[in-house]
Amino acid sequence: MATSAIDSYKLLSTLKATGKDSNFTAEELVNAIGVAQEGADLVTVAVFDAKMNELRAELRADMKELRADMKELRADIKAEVKGSQMQNLLWLTGIMLASNGAVIAVLARATRVF
Repeated sequence: MATSAIDSYKLLSTLKATGKDSNFTAEELVNAIGVAQEGADLVTVAVFDAKMNELRAELRADMKELRADMKELRADIKAEVKGSQMQNLLWLTGIMLASNGAVIAVLARATRVF
């Protein structure tokens, strides 16, 4: 069901300008309604649907780009975590080797091998 946008203030002002309080003629009513609708931006169903379809297309494109950005960010974080884990593993391996070396040196001194 289509409706017309009518500025009630303009409508009443136009009817008051006739100088009558009631019993308006059809011509006066049509004129007042015409004045009340002037400058009104009416949106038809077709225009609304077209704008909504544009908006949906833009949102889909933005979401596609956002998904690609998120995928890239996830890959970067994964690589960073993997690199950090590898660095920690190498660091701990170095500590273990140094500890083992120190233990061997202490045992060798205790047994007077060196």
